[in-house]
Amino acid sequence: MKVSLIYATPDAVELLIFTKNTRLNMNPKGLDDIRSWPREKKMGELKYMSTTIPSSWEFVDVIFCIEGVTRAFTHQLVRTRNASYAQQAMRVVDMSSFDYHTGPTVTDQAKVVYDSVMRTIAQAYSEIIAQGAKPEDARGVLPTDILTNICMKINLRGFSELVKKRSSPRVQDEYAQVLSQMVTEVLKVWPWALNFIMPRTDVSHKELNQYLKIQLDKEVKETGKPQNETQAWEAMKLLDIIRQE
Repeated sequence: MKVSLIYATPDAVELLIFTKNTRLNMNPKGLDDIRSWPREKKMGELKYMSTTIPSSWEFVDVIFCIEGVTRAFTHQLVRTRNASYAQQAMRVVDMSSFDYHTGPTVTDQAKVVYDSVMRTIAQAYSEIIAQGAKPEDARGVLPTDILTNICMKINLRGFSELVKKRSSPRVQDEYAQVLSQMVTEVLKVWPWALNFIMPRTDVSHKELNQYLKIQLDKEVKETGKPQNETQAWEAMKLLDIIRQE
């Protein structure tokens, strides 16, 4: 997989501060005044803003191009309602030579079976197309782990909420990897955004998550229970609820 940040709102720092300050002075000239501020003053204002009402965060956007991810992942990603998406279509594209992802727990003999099924699907799809079916009809046999590309546009407030909600050990491994790359890409162009997308409370959540992950693995090993029946898993669920409050 690969995540690329292909757009970030220009002058985002000044725009964020301006949209916050317009509550006191609704004057377009205020943007020019903010541009003249020293960097230290701007950074101080952003740090303050990261702890206040986030409505002004919605004025700056980022657009990601996410390549080589599964349809299973994108089905989860598009549940984020406050974002826009453009996805590679299987409706009109011949997918006979599709690539696919194999989950980290599919190993040894399970992987042999998995790969065999994928080859069977590819052969069946190609045969259906050869028999005259349209890609929009033949796509029904394709697996959810087929690889695809998707573009996502989201504002800073939405991205901050996405990071908070999906920073949990219970999140699917692929989603966690994509999110990590998204955060890295944003911080390359907006280093100051760390205060917005990784607030102090999330540091505490991360440390608790790491502890619970260790306890989860220990409990599964000692009791033989499925992970979703362990006490650590239930504690993670409660922590997720707290995170979203």
